[in-house]
Amino acid sequence: MSIQGQTVREQANLGPRDIGMLPSHVDAKIKRGEAPVKALREWRGLSQIELADRSGVAITQITRAERRYETSPAVLRCLARALRVRDDLLLG
Repeated sequence: MSIQGQTVREQANLGPRDIGMLPSHVDAKIKRGEAPVKALREWRGLSQIELADRSGVAITQITRAERRYETSPAVLRCLARALRVRDDLLLG
C-alpha cells in the first residue's frame, strides 16, 4: 500500500486508525497465529523496552501478551494506545 509515494512501513506514525486497516504483511502474521501484540510491536519497530516506556506497562506483562497468556483488558488497551491501533485489534 502506498500513500503519497511512501509505503505504509516507511510512515512510522501511520496506523489502522489512520488508514482503517493493517498492512497486509502484519495482518498475515496475525492470521498465521502470531500474537497481535508482537506483530504490531515489530511493525512499529519497537523493542519490548521501548513499548514498556511508551505504554507504562511492565515488560513482564508485554512478554505475557506476546506469548498469548491471559492479559487484562486494561493492559491491552494501554498497549493498543502505545502502538497506535484500535483497541479491538488486541481485545478481540
